[in-house]
Amino acid sequence: MCETPQIDGPQKTSPTPCKIRIHSSPARHSERVGTEAAKYESMSNKLVSNVLRTFFPGKPLVCGLALAGAVWQAAAVPVTVQELGIDPAHETVQITSSTLGTVWAYAGIIDLKVNGVAVQGFCIDPFHWSIPGVQNYNAVALSTAPKAPVSGMGATTALDIEQLWQQYYSSGMSSQNAAGLQIAIWQLVGGSNFTLNSTPDYGASGMLNWLENNPNAPTADLIGLTGPGQDYVIPNFPGSNVREVPDGGATALLLCFAMVGLFVLRSKAAEAAQSK
Repeated sequence: MCETPQIDGPQKTSPTPCKIRIHSSPARHSERVGTEAAKYESMSNKLVSNVLRTFFPGKPLVCGLALAGAVWQAAAVPVTVQELGIDPAHETVQITSSTLGTVWAYAGIIDLKVNGVAVQGFCIDPFHWSIPGVQNYNAVALSTAPKAPVSGMGATTALDIEQLWQQYYSSGMSSQNAAGLQIAIWQLVGGSNFTLNSTPDYGASGMLNWLENNPNAPTADLIGLTGPGQDYVIPNFPGSNVREVPDGGATALLLCFAMVGLFVLRSKAAEAAQSK
């Protein structure tokens, strides 16, 4: 949505046998516990070492953390964004959102400049107005946008939008189709916090029905733009380093957490052995 359009009037789970436990002497018990603790510690060390060598040969910990950090940083790439205005391919509709109330808004393609390069996009944020001029934004994985009150649409909705875009978007699409695609995107992202009041919906319901019947449809490579004004969805661009599913980084982070867990488990086992 750009600015509020000027509208003169309304538009519409055999028991396990018991076992007798025979206690050994304190000395033998202590020796056995110590031996088992040492055995588990050795197993833990070998497991951690093997995991690190497998995934990060050479300097494992340094490489693993470096990779995780690099991908984490790439999750949000600073860009400049300027909204040039609503494209001629648009319609005017009345909507209600949890933050803006009931308003008239433009539904359609939005012309933008990202890092000075012209690009077309759609609004994924019917909760904020756009603001003029060049603004500092972040290019992010689509699933992590838009900002509050949605605070990330999630992977499922992001996939839905990528499939709709691949199926229906074209730079020369009609104003009715552009409006329908925009309304469908708003309905997917906004959920119960968004309502289309006016009619027609310009084919949005048909697009959503197509989506329901084509769960394995091809997808477009899209990213989100999030910043001080409204948030947008645009095609991914060369050099953005933004990925919807940064698998390498996620794997590295999970491995780091697993290693920490193994070290904690080993520490707990040692403490238990000392207390017996």
